[in-house]
Amino acid sequence: MAQHVLMKLSNGGCSCCDPPSAPGIAIDGSVGRGGRNLPNDVRTIQAALNNVSSADGGPTLKLAVDGFVGPLTIAAIEKYQTRKLGWADGRIDPDGPTIHALNGQSSGVAAPAKGGAAPTPPPKATAEQNAKFVERIGALLPRARHWISMAQLNIDMASDFVRRGPPGRSDPFPSLHDIGKSQLGLFDKYFHTGKHSNETKLQQLHKAKRIYDSMNTVITHSLLEAPMFGWGVGYFQPDPADGTLAALNYVAYTFYGGWQARRPDGRPRLSGDDNYKGRKDLREDTIFFPVGQLLTKTDNYMLETILHELAHFVGPGVKSPDRIGDHTYDTKADFLTVNNWTALHTAECYGYFAAESALRSTITIPIH
Repeated sequence: MAQHVLMKLSNGGCSCCDPPSAPGIAIDGSVGRGGRNLPNDVRTIQAALNNVSSADGGPTLKLAVDGFVGPLTIAAIEKYQTRKLGWADGRIDPDGPTIHALNGQSSGVAAPAKGGAAPTPPPKATAEQNAKFVERIGALLPRARHWISMAQLNIDMASDFVRRGPPGRSDPFPSLHDIGKSQLGLFDKYFHTGKHSNETKLQQLHKAKRIYDSMNTVITHSLLEAPMFGWGVGYFQPDPADGTLAALNYVAYTFYGGWQARRPDGRPRLSGDDNYKGRKDLREDTIFFPVGQLLTKTDNYMLETILHELAHFVGPGVKSPDRIGDHTYDTKADFLTVNNWTALHTAECYGYFAAESALRSTITIPIH
């Protein structure tokens, strides 16, 4: 399995894809056979396919960028899918493998946006703004560590409550028996362990605790290194694609298990060491931020984003079935109702559990 970056999108979602390297395309609905085929989306796909050479899967004859799906457009989609993916269903979905392949292969010519106008690149931070932003991240890390510590404390209290079991008739301190019950309730809100046995609950509490333990190690290491080397060499860095169309729809990205991704000689792995498209010089032990889009974001928004990306960063690598992915997120209707396994493997759940643990009140979802 090839490594990918985990990219937190501007709308709150997250996507597993190759690192940004060229102008990206996005569609609101599926295009092609059985798709919604919104005219603007169709024009976007037609233009994107036209930007691919025929030898590399593009249409033999350029498509008319007219917003209508006909047999030539479907045939062009199928040709591209067969060439790039090894299969074809004639449809391109908004977050599917075909559009990720097109984004990774983009020739740099932007597809038309609504109304046929070219999309506008996001703001690009200046060198001074980049430096101040990285310093801001550094200043937020003690608070991020507090969020993590409160998540750890709540897990410990919930675990103690589960171990105690129901109170006995001779319990000398019945008023103290429910200590940890509300903490378990908060864990259940985000990770849904309620129907499992106490043994399974303890295993899952311990598993989540290990993720937060590793987050805490990363942040502590950052805080210790900063006085010696400055924030400019830490785990948190400006995105090299900041200010380009490639950075239009995301607010952060990192790598599965990137924290401990090393070459045999001990040096950090680079994106070129693995099966990537696009840039080859991205360090895998880094979380990247398109600074221009984040200058006005609130501290709580940034803190939750940091913890979200840390869950990917410290979790298992891409080949592990236990890697922390993005099966749901805070702008989806199912965010608080997915099943137990899904929640335990979703970065957004770790970010929000820590946020509510630290802020000690029900928080607004999504965080702004």
